[in-house]
Amino acid sequence: MPEQPDSIDEQAAEWILRLHEEGFSEGLRLEFERWKQQSPQHAAAARRMQDVINRLQALRQQSTPAKAALNAAFAGRKAVTRRKHALRALLIAGCLALPATLLVQNHYPEQWLADISTGPNDWKTQRLADNSSITLSGTSALNVHFDGQARRIELLQGEVLVDVAHDSARPFFVETAQGSMRALGTRFVVKRQGDTTVLSMLQSRVAAQSANEQQTLEVSAGSRALIRQGSVELAGSISPASIDRAWERHQLVVEDQPLPQVLDEISRHRRGHLQFDRNTLAGLRVSAVLPLDDTDRALQLIADTLPLQIKTYTPWLVVISQLHPPEK
Repeated sequence: MPEQPDSIDEQAAEWILRLHEEGFSEGLRLEFERWKQQSPQHAAAARRMQDVINRLQALRQQSTPAKAALNAAFAGRKAVTRRKHALRALLIAGCLALPATLLVQNHYPEQWLADISTGPNDWKTQRLADNSSITLSGTSALNVHFDGQARRIELLQGEVLVDVAHDSARPFFVETAQGSMRALGTRFVVKRQGDTTVLSMLQSRVAAQSANEQQTLEVSAGSRALIRQGSVELAGSISPASIDRAWERHQLVVEDQPLPQVLDEISRHRRGHLQFDRNTLAGLRVSAVLPLDDTDRALQLIADTLPLQIKTYTPWLVVISQLHPPEK
């Protein structure tokens, strides 16, 4: 029975680690050559692994965070067990076609320079200078621009719950790449989702405008709107009380949503990478209440109801694929 590709990749990772840790002795080199010659798949896996090593070594010179992480991984020939496992995971991730920069750099670089930000496992509530309150969920970032004429929040990524303090002299705006929202009341949620901004109104009203300023729509409490570069459209009703509860409990409430979209949201609340094929999973839909403070549990809840296989290489790399029924 032929070996599965992931098994060959894992063997290749072990070989590359041995060669980098123990040095290229003649005996070890010949043994490795024999392994590569067992099949074209073995040789291809070895080439992919070495390519990942080369790219990672190059990245060591490009940024301080990358250099620190990779120097720790590659330094010395007698790597400790935990470091070896981490490097092994990096190699396998590279063979799964992850961009090399994802392996060693912050997945969300907007956080580095933002005024206020959160990490994957963080939730943060902060009172602003005007007495407004904002709450950021995991992996979110924004800038604050207040002056004598206006109050502006620039949401760079993620999601923010806004509770606006009254100030008749200075309007309050939340801005994204897709458009702007002027608060005509108090409480609402804004989320960046790909090329769309999702506005969920909890109290009062917001005037939402597309980035090209060609369309403006007033969105009332209990409604959701989708804002894009050239359009603003209503997208059904919501339950403000349910959304408030979900924020209080750090939950994700989804109803008949595409699985890739749900996995994107879970990924934003965990460290590491979720690897999955968007096209393959696009036909699967999810209705669930998921705990964002325990994303492993959230993934398992989804797998309990959908035909999925979840393979955890390390806490930093989880591969999700669809299970297919056995052939008759």
